[in-house]
Amino acid sequence: MSPNEEGGAMSRDRRPITAVAGALALAGVLGLSGCGWLGQPKKASAELSEWFTVFSPVFRDGRDLPTRYACTTYPGGAATTPPLRWSGTPAGTRSYAIVMDDPDAESGAFVHWVIGGIDGTTQQLVEGARPTRAVEGLNTSEKVGYSPPCPPKGEEHRYRFTIYALDAEVPFRSGAPLKESLGAIAEHTVGRGRITGNFGSK
Repeated sequence: MSPNEEGGAMSRDRRPITAVAGALALAGVLGLSGCGWLGQPKKASAELSEWFTVFSPVFRDGRDLPTRYACTTYPGGAATTPPLRWSGTPAGTRSYAIVMDDPDAESGAFVHWVIGGIDGTTQQLVEGARPTRAVEGLNTSEKVGYSPPCPPKGEEHRYRFTIYALDAEVPFRSGAPLKESLGAIAEHTVGRGRITGNFGSK
């Protein structure tokens, strides 16, 4: 099964990211940067020079993502979102958004999950959480919600969970296409952090 059918995680790595596949062409439309972050943040000041820390109680940055958070094609896969925690609240933060992608997908960076409207006082999401008032946009598969990691057998991919601190409460609508949701996140970003997990087999 390809990552386009089911599918991610993120860290502070700044390895190049290609444009999102298919009709999105996000490199040009949204200005995805060469280091894998969305656009040029609204406030490129000292706030953004101090990246906040993202971590998880179930995997370490750059290490393996447990099978539980992958697709059910893999034995033990439960297709649920992993618990995430972060520290540090940039000035002006009113909410958080999370974008999960796979930069190793065959057709380019594959977005598995876009969620926004997470309260600005929140510092963690428990496993499988869908916070009150949070909204989810479409992923690359044009489905709403979390598309778990599901790389082709014999391949290991990186899955990046990037958390964006935003100066708006809910910058995009539920079910918004990637062009809309990622554009809104880029426009309202005041800080960010990332954790990356690997999944699959070499």
